[in-house]
Amino acid sequence: MNLAFDPNRPASATNVLQVEYVRHPVSGAVLESRPWLATQTEGQLHALRPLLRRKDASSTFTCFSCGLPVILRKHANGGHYFAHKDKAAAQLANCAFQDGRNLPINEIDRMRYQGQREGARHRHTKDLICRILTADPRFSTPDVEKVWRTFDEGWRKPDVATTWQGLPIVFEAQVSNTYPGVVADRTDFYRGRGALLIWIFDQLPEKDWRTLHADTLCANHQHLFLVDEACASAAEERGIALLRSYRLRPEVAIDPNNEDRHTCLIPSHVEERDLVEFASLDLDVGAQTAKLFDAQDEQRRVEHKVLCSRVQALRCDWRELEVAIRQIIHREGSIQYATVMSWATLVCAIESARLWLPVGTRYPNPISVLNLVHDSHPAFFGHLVETLQRLRLDPAARPEGAWRKRVTDFRAGRYKSGPLPEAHVGSVRLLTWLYPN
Repeated sequence: MNLAFDPNRPASATNVLQVEYVRHPVSGAVLESRPWLATQTEGQLHALRPLLRRKDASSTFTCFSCGLPVILRKHANGGHYFAHKDKAAAQLANCAFQDGRNLPINEIDRMRYQGQREGARHRHTKDLICRILTADPRFSTPDVEKVWRTFDEGWRKPDVATTWQGLPIVFEAQVSNTYPGVVADRTDFYRGRGALLIWIFDQLPEKDWRTLHADTLCANHQHLFLVDEACASAAEERGIALLRSYRLRPEVAIDPNNEDRHTCLIPSHVEERDLVEFASLDLDVGAQTAKLFDAQDEQRRVEHKVLCSRVQALRCDWRELEVAIRQIIHREGSIQYATVMSWATLVCAIESARLWLPVGTRYPNPISVLNLVHDSHPAFFGHLVETLQRLRLDPAARPEGAWRKRVTDFRAGRYKSGPLPEAHVGSVRLLTWLYPN
């Protein structure tokens, strides 16, 4: 799939770097910027960018020469680079990595925006936000551009402020690019006040994503929120707050380059675009996120499924899968090879039913993978039947082979003309994690 923005795409550095060596905040290791940036993905760097700009950043990278905090910037050509967070301080410290004096951001803002009035698109976006909030009685009456003041940090004037069942929520309408430092400053301010800041766009670019779109997407677990006339009208008609959502959900895909004819999985993403109820979002003031899913958790599940398909297909890397299982269930003791292989086969069978492809095998059809669990891994057969039913993937109605009769026998308490085998107890926790409701 050709995504407008792909978080898994490898990142790159600019040709000319400002801070060429930085110190890692956790390990303390000195990193050469160019090769380190190349080890990251676009998603990882865009998620890191807002964190480095926050005032209370607990994972601050620092300049190797002067020890001052650095931030990540992105060049118009797509490359990333580290720069001093405070260039004036770096110059006073006589840092070896300097690119000359630059005007402070407030002076640039004054020159750039002096005399300009708020555009029609921005006003219209705020009006749509207000209509959506007013439609839902769980929101308080929205305040438009009401000043928030604090003794120590001055004041801010959010586009739209309200409360959601007592939780302060601030909506900022975003129709043009905003300095990353401004975004980080506002995020810090509202989080310090116990409020959740949510950026609202009026449209989504189909190509040539602005940096702010990519930053916001990755910092918010790969979710963006938009409003339009149809969204506001639907909210008013239904009496609930609705936002248009764009999401990149981590998902598995079939590896098209597998030369040995095994059907293996690779990490991918799927685009999701729909209206979502505000009440369905998980709101986190501390992390400043509003989301339907945790992107890191979803990515970890994807990687686990990919590993299971590789273990099943190639009979390799089973130790890596064994370690992954123990980490998930917090087990210290080792797991037998046969149990690990049974788990890999079970996951491949579930994915075979979900994708309707014979995952992890050379079999011609997915039912054969399900039958493999029945024939070779009886302690896991019950887990397969129950999980497929829970996920509404049970193919028992299909006429292929003996699968339908085998499911019928299982539900009647029979297995190969005998009693049901004892189910493998340890898989319940894994299945709950890998396939949550």
